[in-house]
Amino acid sequence: MISKQVDLLKILNTTMMKKITLSIVAVLFCSTAFVSAQNLDKILDNYFEVLGQETILDAKTSETTGKMLQMGMEFPFKQYSAAPNKFRIEATFQDMTLISTFNGKEGWSINPFMGSTEPVAMTDEIFKSTEIQADYEGQLWNWKDKGYTVSLEKNEEVEGVDCFVIKAVSKDEDVFTFFIDTESYVLIKMNSKMKIQEQIVESDTFMSNYQEGDGFIYAAKIETKIGGQITATIVIDEMILGEKYDSSLFDKPVK
Repeated sequence: MISKQVDLLKILNTTMMKKITLSIVAVLFCSTAFVSAQNLDKILDNYFEVLGQETILDAKTSETTGKMLQMGMEFPFKQYSAAPNKFRIEATFQDMTLISTFNGKEGWSINPFMGSTEPVAMTDEIFKSTEIQADYEGQLWNWKDKGYTVSLEKNEEVEGVDCFVIKAVSKDEDVFTFFIDTESYVLIKMNSKMKIQEQIVESDTFMSNYQEGDGFIYAAKIETKIGGQITATIVIDEMILGEKYDSSLFDKPVK
């Protein structure tokens, strides 16, 4: 009888300890998650402050001029953006001009380099990437409203620079990872993994040579790498905010 009581006490004690242990783990997990959320909010606040996000948002439009270097060729370009999600880019080479527009719902392009001289509707994969690019606020601003799941990951080094790592997962399960310098709070790299035609396409975008605008900053050099190889380099000469555009600028282009 005593033996059975001892065994029962052992069982009760073991069960109780398991419950206590699980409770402690749960508390620690919640505390860690809370601290992580606090850190994430603070990092984003600092990032947006350094970027000049409020100035950019108040302006509602941006106009960027520069050149794209690809396959040994140089393409001067001009890019127009307007809140909340309108986008137009014009790139010229040897008297031919590529035009791509997105009005928030539909996208088109005229690409004489591919033999197209009439506006053509964007393919699904180009539409998908353009829709992200056209987000005037940026993916991390109001990320909850945009359907992203965002988490703060372990710090990593990018080319010798210690970085905060923020991962954003879209409703389509595309993954975007942002690497923010822990000292300057500027974005120096973004990794994207997007599902296109049932395949995961991964690319790295590196931002550098930050310049000051009127109350904001911007990366004047942007390199895109796929498989470790540079596929395109963008050099920005100027970025201005607050220009007024007719909404038709972002509609189906006219020859």
